[in-house]
Amino acid sequence: KQSRASQPCWSTSVSIETLTCGLSTMARGNQRDKDRAANLKKQASASSGNSTIKQADSTAEIMRKKQEAAEAKKAEAAAAGVTLEKKGPTASEKKMERAMEMAMSGRQGTAAQAAGKRAK
Repeated sequence: KQSRASQPCWSTSVSIETLTCGLSTMARGNQRDKDRAANLKKQASASSGNSTIKQADSTAEIMRKKQEAAEAKKAEAAAAGVTLEKKGPTASEKKMERAMEMAMSGRQGTAAQAAGKRAK
């Protein structure tokens, strides 16, 4: 018995497989090629777009510039003999204040958070 691949398309037993001459296998190969081309296109567009690494680098560069500006301002004030005072509470002081308010009130949130929920 011969394998299907070696049978000629003009064989005497007529079936859909012999009429198509193996087009179903070609369609799978064609689909594979189409998928491969689509995947390459997707990868090319993804590499040209914004990536999280590029975004992290740009954010880090912005923060470095801010830090350098703050250090320059401090150095300039120190050279002039002026002491810079902080403008308001630090983040840790705000956090401690919220924690104390929640502990004293027995609530899950602060009064400001509750008012914000009511306003919505």
